[in-house]
Amino acid sequence: MTTATRRTGRPTKTEKVMAITIAILCGIVAALIAFLLTRHLGGTALMGTGASASTFITVAGFVAWIEEKLHLL
Repeated sequence: MTTATRRTGRPTKTEKVMAITIAILCGIVAALIAFLLTRHLGGTALMGTGASASTFITVAGFVAWIEEKLHLL
C-alpha cells in the first residue's frame, strides 16, 4: 500500500490502471480458453468466437466488480 493510498483512502491512478489491466488480462485468458474448448468440442469458428466474446465480457466485468468492491477502482 502506498503512502498516497493510506493518506486519502483512495487508490492512486497507477493502482487503478493496474486493476483495469488485470481485469482485461483475466478476460483475455478466459476468452482464449472458451474459444479453444468450443473448437475442441466440435463447434464452428463462429461459435467459438461468440463463446469467447461473451466469456471475455463476463469475466472482465466480474473481475472489475470484485476490484471495485475491494476499493481498487
